[in-house]
Amino acid sequence: MSFFKKIFGSKDKTQTPKKPKIETNLESYRKIPWMTDLRLKNITICLNAGFKPASSLPTDFERALRPSTEIAKRLNAIKSLVLWLMIPEENLESDKILSFIDRNNLKDFMDEEEKAILNTSRDDEQARNAIGWKFENAWPLAWYFGYKEPDIMGQMMSGELMQEILMDFSCPIDDTIEEWINGKEVLSEETLMQKEDLFYCLHNAVRSAQLGKETVPNNFDPIGNGGVIHERRHSLTWMLSKGISWEDTDLST
Repeated sequence: MSFFKKIFGSKDKTQTPKKPKIETNLESYRKIPWMTDLRLKNITICLNAGFKPASSLPTDFERALRPSTEIAKRLNAIKSLVLWLMIPEENLESDKILSFIDRNNLKDFMDEEEKAILNTSRDDEQARNAIGWKFENAWPLAWYFGYKEPDIMGQMMSGELMQEILMDFSCPIDDTIEEWINGKEVLSEETLMQKEDLFYCLHNAVRSAQLGKETVPNNFDPIGNGGVIHERRHSLTWMLSKGISWEDTDLST
C-alpha cells in the first residue's frame, strides 16, 4: 500500500472497510438498558485506552460530596506522613510536623496504621517503602484543589510530582487548613463525579485482569499498575462518600 493510501485510505470501491473493534464494543454498551451518557463517555475513554470494564456495572449510586475542609485535611494528613518519613530530622524538626498535625486535627483523617507511623523512627526503611501508595492517594485530592488531572494508565507518581503537590498544592506547614482553603477554587461536584465514575470502570477492568481476564492494555501490570488505579479510585470515591471514614469507603466493583 502506498504512503498516501496509508494516510487517506484506499479509494477502491470493491473493498469493504472493517469497522474498528472499538465501535463494535461501544455498541454493545449502548444496548444496556440502564446506560447513562456519563457512563458511556467513560466507557469510551476506557476502551480507547485499552481497558474493558464489564457491561453489567451499575450506574446509580448514592454519592455526596464531603466538605472541602475534610478533603484538605485528608490531603494534608498524607503530607504530614510523607514529611515524617522522607525529610530528615535535621531539615524539619519532628515537633514542627506534630504541631501541624495537632493544629489541624489531622489524626482524625488518618487510619490506625497511618497514626502508628508517627510512633516509628523517621528513617524507618519499611515504612518508607510503603509510603509510595500514599502518593497515589494524594494526587486526586490535590487535583480537587487545582493540581493536574490524575493519570489513568497506572504509572506510579514520581518524586517530582509529589514534590509539586507538597510545595504548591497543599497547606504550608505553619498555616491552618481553614486559612489555606479560604477563597480557593475547587472542582465542581459534576466534574468529580465524572472522574470517580471513570476510575470505578478502570478499577473493574483491573480486578477482572487480576482474575486472569484480558481486560487491561498490553504491558499493564494488573498488580503494580492496578494498585495505582485502586489507590487513586479510593480517594475519588472517598471524596464523594460524605460521612464515611477512609477505611470504610466502598471500593467494590
